[in-house]
Amino acid sequence: MDLLMPSGRPATGRVALLVPRWTDRGAREPQGTPFRVFNFGAALLEAGNELLFVDQERDLDRADRRAEIAAALAGCEAAFVWMNELYPSNQTLNALRLAELAKSSRAALPVIVGGEFITICPPGLLDLAAPIDFFLRGYGERSAPMLLAALRAGHLPVDVPGIVFRGADGGVAHVPPSRQPDFTAEYLALYRLVDMRPYIQRGGVFGNDQPTLTVSFGRGCTKGCAFCAWSNHPSRVLPAQDCFDVLAALRDRYGVKQFHIGELDFFMSRPRGLELADLLASRRPDVVWFALGSPIDLIRYGDADWDRLRAGGLRKVELGSESGSTDVLQRIGKRHTAEHVFAISQKMLERGIVPMNNFLFGFPGETRADRAQTLALVDRIRSIAPDMNHFTYRYYQPVWDTALGELALAAAPSPVTSLDRWLAERPLFVREDVRTMPWLPHEDELEIKALVNHDLPLATSRQPVPGRLRHAFYRVLRRRAQRRLREGRPGPRWERRLYERLIALPLDKTYVD
Repeated sequence: MDLLMPSGRPATGRVALLVPRWTDRGAREPQGTPFRVFNFGAALLEAGNELLFVDQERDLDRADRRAEIAAALAGCEAAFVWMNELYPSNQTLNALRLAELAKSSRAALPVIVGGEFITICPPGLLDLAAPIDFFLRGYGERSAPMLLAALRAGHLPVDVPGIVFRGADGGVAHVPPSRQPDFTAEYLALYRLVDMRPYIQRGGVFGNDQPTLTVSFGRGCTKGCAFCAWSNHPSRVLPAQDCFDVLAALRDRYGVKQFHIGELDFFMSRPRGLELADLLASRRPDVVWFALGSPIDLIRYGDADWDRLRAGGLRKVELGSESGSTDVLQRIGKRHTAEHVFAISQKMLERGIVPMNNFLFGFPGETRADRAQTLALVDRIRSIAPDMNHFTYRYYQPVWDTALGELALAAAPSPVTSLDRWLAERPLFVREDVRTMPWLPHEDELEIKALVNHDLPLATSRQPVPGRLRHAFYRVLRRRAQRRLREGRPGPRWERRLYERLIALPLDKTYVD
């Protein structure tokens, strides 16, 4: 728990900011920096508020400071519970628990819940019995101070952008959030004010044992894809110099040399990416980093650019490759091709930069022929460097207020209209004995789940398997799964049962409840 003070002026009041945990309580590895919440908290400070900063993982799960937190909350004017991630569902459940904790400290304390998941929810979904006075959709850095000003003036904040509240008729009322991009260097203040040691991971996305911190210097995405939850998030990023200053400060203070840059669209500005690499190469040459990028941006980087990125510490890139099918890519609003993805992956692998290709399955209208093209692309990329590639396989999950999402959700026989039901049904999504993709024929759903749950992660697995005979069986089954990539279909059920019986090790899981 931290009590942070605004810089250079007296505080206008004290507010609490509580971060719900998004990883399981028993997880050994720290979940990482709540970097989106950091932006929001810095804006509250910049607006002149004292900030009581509480992180559930740090302050409640790993060290029980409940009594101390409850006492501190009693002196706050309002409590914001802010979600860092879109998923998983345990983040939402934890947010509700933190709202109860805040309300129990003082019944009259206004409790506001917001963040990434709340932003994508239709307002009607937020009609639930909970100790929450308001929901706040959108980024919040501008609207939260407006909300506080209204509360301090004794007014209901009914005209604040993004506000969701109970109207005079008892129903849910709301104001649409602002679509204006907003991100300033002041939003990076918490990287300097908060002790970052509890957020240091061992390896994280890099998969090694080196100390790693997650940071972000921008947000949103410019691509506007028809399927993506982030498509309605306005984008703004900070210049390379601001990025470098934070990385250098964290490296010098904590000795961390490995950074996960959590922006969704880092490579959209070629000059910015190259400038950051040049700054690191010349002034902090021991720093390495990971970032996310779109193939349509990455294909614009030439050989000399990739050399500069490598010299400036770039070691891994997650690509929004999504599919190897031309038809699917066009349908979901992607402008790259399968050949772009292959060419980019090859350029990175030649330089020792790991491509982390992300593929999605289960889009409305997707066919077996589409999947066969994706499996063929996975096999081509894997074959370049079998021991260096990294793949993630995910399910398409319909999101409200997106063109493809509305199409998929319309196929549901009974649409989800409450948050309680959404939370109850989400753990069922990956189960192969439950129908959860009604926008697809049932046989396609079963094939997709077999591929994503077993065949694909096995085909590209590199996990160590103890025992000589056991490892030999694992290699045989992995080769058979790789053959399935070339055949464009999942393997027979008996192969999976054999793996579960003889190997019995969990494969990479990319779906989280």
